Amino acid sequence: MAQESIYKQYKPSLIFILKFAGIYLLLSILYNFYLSSQIGHTDSLSLLVGKALNATYHLFAINAQLIPLDNEAGLKLIINGQYLARIVEGCTAMSVIIMFISFVISFGNSFYKAFKFALIGSVLIFIFNILRILILSYILYYFPKYQDIAHRVLFPALIYGFVVFLWFIFIKKILKNDK
Repeated sequence: MAQESIYKQYKPSLIFILKFAGIYLLLSILYNFYLSSQIGHTDSLSLLVGKALNATYHLFAINAQLIPLDNEAGLKLIINGQYLARIVEGCTAMSVIIMFISFVISFGNSFYKAFKFALIGSVLIFIFNILRILILSYILYYFPKYQDIAHRVLFPALIYGFVVFLWFIFIKKILKNDK
């Protein structure tokens, strides 16, 4: 009898964890299939990030070029003739978006509201990621000695912090209206 009450007590948490793990696994597998179909050249999503970055650089009148790498997938980021960085698959923030979507769909009561918020949030994360790369390239260009801490600590903290902020909005504002 005690085990049954423990199951009832933790049932919502267990359902959330199973839904999250299932959705995350499914989306990750689909994304990895997509990436494996792109071997030998830069994937379309990285090219989209490159196009968005290029437009953003030009918007801010920054002399930047994004050129496909010669022997590997990715793009060379060149600012004012200086090769600064490689833009590779990990720069798309797709793994972060997959985690975001998995949480929102798993946590939401209404699939429609959760799906809509997941879609809007994914676009916001994409835009935030473009701005993140733009600022990171500024640091790489003007303050190269801070590149390691910016790339490994500051900018992951910013993007994950932004995702947590979106989750907070989802739980507090969107789900609050469901009750």
